[in-house]
Amino acid sequence: MGIGNLVKNISLNQWLLFALLSTTLFMSACQPASEPSKLTANPNASYPTKAVSESAAIRAQLTQEVYIWQRQWRPANQTALVQSQGAFQGLRILALQAHPKPNGADIWFEVAVNHAWLQADPRPKVAVIRLDGQFAHLNDEQVINKISQVLANWQAKGTHIAGVEIDHDSASSKLPVYRDFLKKFKAQLPADLKLSITALPAWLNSADFPALLTNIDELVLQIHSVSDPRLGLFDAAQGWQWVQQLSKISTVPYLIALPAYGSAVISTASGYKVESETPLRGQLNDTHAVQELMADPQVLQTFVQKLQSHADGKLKGIIWFRLPLEGDKRVWPLNTLIAVAQQGELAAKIELVISSDNDTQTILATENKTKNQEILKPQLFQLSLINRGNIAGEIPATLSLAGHACSGYDAQNGYRVIQKNGLLIWQWRAENIAALAPTDTAQSATNMPMPQANKQTQKHMLNPGGQKVIGWARCESLYLQGIYAP
Repeated sequence: MGIGNLVKNISLNQWLLFALLSTTLFMSACQPASEPSKLTANPNASYPTKAVSESAAIRAQLTQEVYIWQRQWRPANQTALVQSQGAFQGLRILALQAHPKPNGADIWFEVAVNHAWLQADPRPKVAVIRLDGQFAHLNDEQVINKISQVLANWQAKGTHIAGVEIDHDSASSKLPVYRDFLKKFKAQLPADLKLSITALPAWLNSADFPALLTNIDELVLQIHSVSDPRLGLFDAAQGWQWVQQLSKISTVPYLIALPAYGSAVISTASGYKVESETPLRGQLNDTHAVQELMADPQVLQTFVQKLQSHADGKLKGIIWFRLPLEGDKRVWPLNTLIAVAQQGELAAKIELVISSDNDTQTILATENKTKNQEILKPQLFQLSLINRGNIAGEIPATLSLAGHACSGYDAQNGYRVIQKNGLLIWQWRAENIAALAPTDTAQSATNMPMPQANKQTQKHMLNPGGQKVIGWARCESLYLQGIYAP
């Protein structure tokens, strides 16, 4: 039967199917021959297409976890737990902290976590045990008993945990002692709990480091606040080198701990002190200069993107230090942390807020006024800058405001105000920038300068959520005429 007669005897759907098959056969005949090596290696084997090979090479997204590091829990903890659930897949919770004392009377502090709040949170939880780096009794049974008591306490209160993390900043020379402790502790840990430890980058160069990994299930590499803090909390180039170094020698899954906090470097006559969660300035009588350092969200966001593309199956995720609470001063706001972790938009949004008492007064009737007539009197306006964005931004150098019937005005916190062409103009004082550099006395305490990147930004930047009162004016009306970035 010829094709012409066949067409007459088939339905439209059959014709479409026939045409598709014919086209497929024609296209196959036009394809070039496969490479000889693929054909001769195994003629019966099936080879993945290029698209399948590429998709298989794309690694799964790294998990994002967060540390809860408050010794005193408050209602803000519950708020932060609820608000962070959509962004972070796991919690690492400070449960027990040990501080050594010279006389041997070590101090143990069990954190009174709110178990009801934790149990309401569906995320996997790891209890963190913080043992100070100077702790000298790691092989004592007392240490293991202390930890076991805390774990039993959590279990009795109904809080299920997935594992235990030991945070111990051991000197590299003491890693063999630490290894022996971990071996003993692992033997007594319930089989369903994984054992994690934090690791310092300095350990990567120790011949004793690989043996440390034989007694643990997971490693957390801390690549923040490990160098001289005057050089910053985080060095992306150095951090990447440590990640690559670990990927070559680790025999267990690992995560990378990243900073979302700040510290202060305090210059004293005897050297530099670092102030983090615990205030120090009240204890120091010879303070000369204080330099605030904060991890840069944009730098960390780029680093996270690089980690996501790191081709090492042992790299499982990222842990952020730490979960921010409302009122925390040395930590990113939660919206900043989430934006960095999820590769969201980072932007400063500095606004001028003009507030007043909106006061009016009632003038009693006279021969020229009607009774109860309300006359607007001059109001006291306060001017504030607020950063409603999620990264620090540079405050404006000039703000021009149009005021009517102004009887007084003043500036503060680094600004001055002048009246020109009917406008009140707030200007950032140029001499403030020079005043931001540390004093000669501060630099001479050690022969290392403060971080250059921070010299001209300490008072000229406004942190996210920050507010800066810049002055006041008493006028009948006041509104923004113009705002000019530096």
